[in-house]
Amino acid sequence: MVKKKYFAALIVVFLVFFLNSYVFAQDRHRIAPVLSEDSISASYSQIDQKNIIYMAQNTQPLSEEEKLSESLLEDFDDTLEPESIADPLYYFNYVMYSFNDFLYFAAIKPIATGYKAIMPTPIRRGVNNFFHNLLFPVRFINNLLQGEIKDAGTEFQIFLINTTVGGLGFGQVAQNKLNLHTSNEDLGQTLGSYSIGNGFYLVLPILGPSTLRDTVGLVGDYFLTPVNYVEPWELSTGIKAYDTINATSFRIGDYEALKKAALDPYIAIRNAYIQQRSEKVKE
Repeated sequence: MVKKKYFAALIVVFLVFFLNSYVFAQDRHRIAPVLSEDSISASYSQIDQKNIIYMAQNTQPLSEEEKLSESLLEDFDDTLEPESIADPLYYFNYVMYSFNDFLYFAAIKPIATGYKAIMPTPIRRGVNNFFHNLLFPVRFINNLLQGEIKDAGTEFQIFLINTTVGGLGFGQVAQNKLNLHTSNEDLGQTLGSYSIGNGFYLVLPILGPSTLRDTVGLVGDYFLTPVNYVEPWELSTGIKAYDTINATSFRIGDYEALKKAALDPYIAIRNAYIQQRSEKVKE
């Protein structure tokens, strides 16, 4: 009986998100990529010289949040013509985007903020290093699959040094003392290196932006991730949730600044993700 109630509540929540997203998405799915060249040019053409001088004389110093937003906008200037990608599941994706957005502000951010307040930075950084070290099999195997034998060897060196001298990876001795660098490869990038296209855009619940190719890659990488073999599954899920909270504690404010800087956050995130993945495949 209790399970039926939980299932019914889940269905109601999903329907609310779907209806909300469908209503708002109808007016947004035709919006052009954020801050296109034409829109910037048009905006500047409407400002005469006197207005520019007036604005310059009366501009107040930017706050830290505004500086971060401006920095993100500058990053967007480098990606004014993002790689195009099909988005046939737009309404589904928008529902998942809305769900992830709600989850971030309702749960992940508050927990990460509290965690950051009570947990010293060196400990959080050490935990971050530990989980990065734990993903060695993913990086190592994908470097081999891409024919990057030298990078695979470097990954093995880093893992061996950090696991032993670095105390199970909590300390990044190889990077800090020996100037060795990891190459964060995954199966999605490996498939891309073989000229396999993105397919279509896909937003996954909790995991966020992806593509058909990267989703297939996630499935493959799942079997190379040690945490997924921890039993029972509740413990494995808890470990991954802790990793997410710890990682988020270093990035609080980034997502908010991106939303504030973008005309349409959904499109901004989609374009930024595709551009980032394209650059990683080319590296």
